[in-house]
Amino acid sequence: MLRRIFGAAAAALFLATTAAPAKADGLERFDKLLKPKIQGNALVYKSAKALGDSGFVLEGVTITPPPDQTTKAEPVHIKRIAVEDLDFASIEKNVAPNFARVRAEGIVIEGKAAEGIDLKEMAGIDRVTADAQLDYRLDPDRKTLTLNRLELDVNGLGRFELAMILDGVTPETAGQPADAMDKATLRTASFVYEDHSLLSKVVPAAAKMQNIDPNAAVLMAKGMLDGLKNGQGPEAQAILGAVAAYVADYQQPKGALRVTLNPPNKASAASVSDIKSADDAITSLGIVVSYAGAGAAPTPAAGPAKASASAAPAPGKTGCDSGSRLFVYHEDAWWAATARNTGKSGGCISRIEGESDDVVVGMDKTMTWAIDGPGKAVDKCKAGAKVLVLYKDGGWYPAEITEKPYAEGQCPVKYETDDDEAKVELKKIRRLD
Repeated sequence: MLRRIFGAAAAALFLATTAAPAKADGLERFDKLLKPKIQGNALVYKSAKALGDSGFVLEGVTITPPPDQTTKAEPVHIKRIAVEDLDFASIEKNVAPNFARVRAEGIVIEGKAAEGIDLKEMAGIDRVTADAQLDYRLDPDRKTLTLNRLELDVNGLGRFELAMILDGVTPETAGQPADAMDKATLRTASFVYEDHSLLSKVVPAAAKMQNIDPNAAVLMAKGMLDGLKNGQGPEAQAILGAVAAYVADYQQPKGALRVTLNPPNKASAASVSDIKSADDAITSLGIVVSYAGAGAAPTPAAGPAKASASAAPAPGKTGCDSGSRLFVYHEDAWWAATARNTGKSGGCISRIEGESDDVVVGMDKTMTWAIDGPGKAVDKCKAGAKVLVLYKDGGWYPAEITEKPYAEGQCPVKYETDDDEAKVELKKIRRLD
């Protein structure tokens, strides 16, 4: 069932991001360029509306994917698909978009999870509703692909979230996964699974298929994980211990299971192929697996260390956990970055997205990560307001909204650093108060 949900979410997000508008109004672009390419009833919807000049919304959507060799295509119903931001300039040139932000809400899948498996009978699951999000940005000049979020929230069951940063990615290789894997290097990645009730349903169902007691199945799994600890270093043993503790708590986990990769050096497909053991993988990739029910896991010896208690940030700021996302203030602007380590003087060693060198900033120069940018959204122009403005180089620069607002959702601003003036869309303006 999860495979079908992921497939449905991917289909929804793919159709949305390939709905290639080329004119000002999002809905007009959709009607002109997407509809002629849709065959039969692959995509139908009850209503639609434009979402500014860079998006559109579809309500009451039904997607019927083409059948594969083993399964019959079943329609997927989606309450709402919202394309919130899309790189129309690239699409107009018939190349993959450099950025997209898409939400699919109320994805409904009914029927059997797979041939011969009736989850309604086994686990009481016959209908699944999910929400999905995709937010990514490719910087062609820096050759950096930032997956801010790929999330699937299976309502009432669990939530999956993936984020990562890859270097060495170009618009040409972005559409060719095999080529991208050979040339790209991983800077950081994180995977989070937050269980709501899925494990408490799936584990007994799987045990029933094997005609064994669920608790006995869990004990067998724990025994296998414990056996894998033999001959491994402390970091590998801690990871296996965290997974074993999570499995043992399948009825009600004590928090999310989080896996982070924060390589001390950029990891490529070639470097991964040279890994000979679990300890080598942990050291080379900076792997940390954390679960509250297992206690704190040690950081790999060769990887970045966790922030100390003395480096606690001020209210509204963030910490410096290795591999975590944050904003840092550097060279007159706030930049999206990845925490690498805690500096000897208490600052945060960070890697700004698209850069190859680390910078050290004080904890008072860090800010909590958010997909939409630092601080809070601005819903209207207010003369004299101190704000941050997203510039084309990716930095959020301090500015002030001037007295005469422009129309159509834009504000006039004056930058603090060089007194330049510009008119900026509201979505590119944030406030810190």
